[in-house]
Amino acid sequence: MGQEPETSSKPPLQPSARRRLSKVWAAFLHSFTGQAIAAVALAHALLLPLLTGGWISAFAYGLAALGLSSAAVAVVGRRMARSVAELRAALARFGASRNSAKPFADTKSTGLDGLHHGLDKMYRRVARREKRLKAAYKAAELENAASRDLAKQLTRSQRIARIGSWEWERASNGVACSGEVFRILGVNPAQFSLRPTALRRLVHEDDRRAFGRWLVQLARGNVSEGLDVRILGQDGELRHVHVLGEALLSATGSVSGLVGTIQDATERTRAIQQIHRLAYFDVVTELPNRSRFHEKLAETLETAKLDGTSFAIMFLDLDQFKRINDTLGHAVGDDLLRVVAQRLTRGLRPDDIAGLTHAKAMEPHVCRHGGDEFIVLLNGVTTEEDAARAATRLLAILAQPMVLGTHEVFISASIGIVLYPRDGEDLDTLLKNADVAMYHAKAQGRSRFFFYKESMRAASAQQLSIEHDLRKALEGEQFELYYQPQIEILTGKIVGVEALIRWNHPTLGMLGPTHFIGAAEEAGLIMGIWEWVLVAALIQHNAWLAQGLPKITIAVNLSSVQFSDPALAERVEEIARVVGVPLDYLEFEVTESMLLVDSDAALKTLTALRAMGVKIAIDDFGTGYSSLSYLRRLPLDKLKLDQSFIRDAGNEGDVAITRAIIAMAHSLKLAVVAEGVETQAQVDLLLSLGCTTVQGFLLGRPLPAAATANLLRASATNAESPVAHRSDTSWTNILQAKPVAMVEAKRSDDSSIVASPR
Repeated sequence: MGQEPETSSKPPLQPSARRRLSKVWAAFLHSFTGQAIAAVALAHALLLPLLTGGWISAFAYGLAALGLSSAAVAVVGRRMARSVAELRAALARFGASRNSAKPFADTKSTGLDGLHHGLDKMYRRVARREKRLKAAYKAAELENAASRDLAKQLTRSQRIARIGSWEWERASNGVACSGEVFRILGVNPAQFSLRPTALRRLVHEDDRRAFGRWLVQLARGNVSEGLDVRILGQDGELRHVHVLGEALLSATGSVSGLVGTIQDATERTRAIQQIHRLAYFDVVTELPNRSRFHEKLAETLETAKLDGTSFAIMFLDLDQFKRINDTLGHAVGDDLLRVVAQRLTRGLRPDDIAGLTHAKAMEPHVCRHGGDEFIVLLNGVTTEEDAARAATRLLAILAQPMVLGTHEVFISASIGIVLYPRDGEDLDTLLKNADVAMYHAKAQGRSRFFFYKESMRAASAQQLSIEHDLRKALEGEQFELYYQPQIEILTGKIVGVEALIRWNHPTLGMLGPTHFIGAAEEAGLIMGIWEWVLVAALIQHNAWLAQGLPKITIAVNLSSVQFSDPALAERVEEIARVVGVPLDYLEFEVTESMLLVDSDAALKTLTALRAMGVKIAIDDFGTGYSSLSYLRRLPLDKLKLDQSFIRDAGNEGDVAITRAIIAMAHSLKLAVVAEGVETQAQVDLLLSLGCTTVQGFLLGRPLPAAATANLLRASATNAESPVAHRSDTSWTNILQAKPVAMVEAKRSDDSSIVASPR
């Protein structure tokens, strides 16, 4: 078998190795040694063919080769000497530079030795210079780093202080500024032109004129104080800035530009505004407070004196606000105050007050004076008629229900009104008189207004005296209970009595509750007085039972203060336990407005009282915010029909309302008692409508306990006798008002609604 011959092949050189060989070869050719070798080799290359051809002898070949080689070496040496000379000359020129202390060239040595010494000196000199350059470079780097740190610190300081620097050059009309300026102005540096006109457009239009005047003053070389302006940046946010500046002067003394700073004053301005609001505006309602409003009143008074104009002041106090605040909590109370403030502000627009004289000239201002008191200034109101229209509108607006979270609240107000200059010529007098008129309105039943009259001041002084005397009345046993009977018309039987407090005042004589209950509530004495009434009524009930008198229900009125007490049921139970009387014969009378403050709390309180046996009656029904829903939900026993519905027995509207109320009460299985019965016609009307239990002066005035005992004894005796033999002529007249057959029919039909004890 034949085999292919082995072939030896060397690997090709790599490109990098080839490049290195090329560099070595080029260096060899350019060196003195390489050039000398090349010259000798060239001489031999020329003579060798002659030798081999026999043209010359070996001696001649050697001699000729020596000569040609010597000539070539001489040429190369000459070239080298010229190069060395040129290099020495260059060294001499370099050494003769102005920065050299000594020349580099060695004049004592020649040839390569001198060149060697010169190059050595140059190396040392260059090394020293390099060292100095490196040191200088390092110093420059350190200085540059320090400058960069300083710039960073300056930028950081400007950011922290929110201060930017700017400079305007007159020649180029250009503006140079720090980066903080862009942030303060709220603009994008890449999209914003740094020109004075562009900067001026950022200034709020109301501040541009002042800003322009400030720049002109600086451009004229005048010293100008800083200026506060508003800026509207590209981001749409309104900012407050404070600018400072001064003129840049050229060598000739002319103004060549402006330089200054701009500081973000937004937070400072807002803080000042917040301090101003806290100092002059109420935190809850955001209305002007007493301090700010007194300043406004002073300005109005000064203007009115100069112009001879008039104005009115209304002093407004919310009725029963403390009860709502204590019952529902301070958060609900604050919400109520805010709603009242909004209604007062919006309800006094001149166009909304119908019939107002010179409506356009009226300028209303409202402030919260403190607590639940508000003051309304009606600038431009000159007559009682105009002020009365404004007050009437306010009362109507406030009477509308308010929904506060989960609560529906009803509120009213008492208003006192004064007119300048009729009721006073200075602020103190006007405000005091308005306050007096307001308290007079509150004493007259609340939810009304009164104009100040001089006679009110004496009444106010008497009120203060009554408050002072009330504090001694309990300790001095000056209170006394009177009892007014509730009578079943068809039988003449007393089915209950209402306990009514009287105050046997040492100097004023016997006073009814209307003279001092309001003062007791204001003075915080009503709770103690009410507890005395309850205890006295229960003790008297036990005394009557001990005398052999029949068991009857005693009704005691509850004020809003007692009804808002969460512990009312527990207090009543404790009092009954101490006195030793069953609560089945106790009845509490409450008003509709008390039930509507917080229907859930009312349901809880009434349910607890009913569970103990206490009966519940709605007093003055029909005068408040009557609602079928609470009549259905609440545990009630009796409706007391207000006397206003039967005062005019011939009024068809009142008769229709009375008929509806009685029918509704019957359908809900509630007893009905008509209050304030004073005439025979009223009795006839009530009988015809199905109401057989009445209370009023016609059948029985409030009497002391002893007289009431006699009346109860007589009622029990008469109830057992035939009707025709009764001695009480008023009762006989009542019974004779209808035929006997009708009376008997009423007796059988209405026996179920008599308020008998259960």
